[in-house]
Amino acid sequence: MRPINSVYENSIDRKFFILKLEELINLGFKNIEIPWRDDSNWLDLMSHLRSEFPQVNLGSASNLNRKSIDDSLKLNLDFSMMKFWDRNLFSYSKKKKQLLIPGIISLKNLQDAISLECNIVKIYPINDKENALKTYNFNKEVTFIAAGGLSTLDIQKYKLYGYGGIVIGEKGFNENIIDVTVYNWASKNLTQIKLPNL
Repeated sequence: MRPINSVYENSIDRKFFILKLEELINLGFKNIEIPWRDDSNWLDLMSHLRSEFPQVNLGSASNLNRKSIDDSLKLNLDFSMMKFWDRNLFSYSKKKKQLLIPGIISLKNLQDAISLECNIVKIYPINDKENALKTYNFNKEVTFIAAGGLSTLDIQKYKLYGYGGIVIGEKGFNENIIDVTVYNWASKNLTQIKLPNL
């Protein structure tokens, strides 16, 4: 999920965003990531979400540096994601015991990640790389997540390809609006849970 800037600055927009997030959680979504920002408003929002939704695997996305990992650890986030492979950042995160899922764009990056005992990777952007990487050769060593312009309509396709999950980005949630296809898919495929209202 990529909140609009006003979510970090305006209490009304923040409440609306949190209500939308709660809708997703009530539908049964258990893994939610929000891009890391180097500011106190991001820390405040994520701290609030961590305390309100302890049952959700909450993560930071687009991690770029050690501070992003340190912030994620400070908030007790369940995981972090980086857009592209960064060996040094992965090693730092591993040393700190923070799960960091790298974005992989080449076979060389994938082999390097595996050499560091990375067992969950995001193939991004998937539409450019799905044929070149031949991920089925590594399915016993690595869990693959597909990312980049995907929606719930792509879930079955990548499940058949052996992927463990997909990232649904702006095609599912854009500018605080949840796409109707997300509701439709969730109502048929996820176990719904009831949470108290905020």
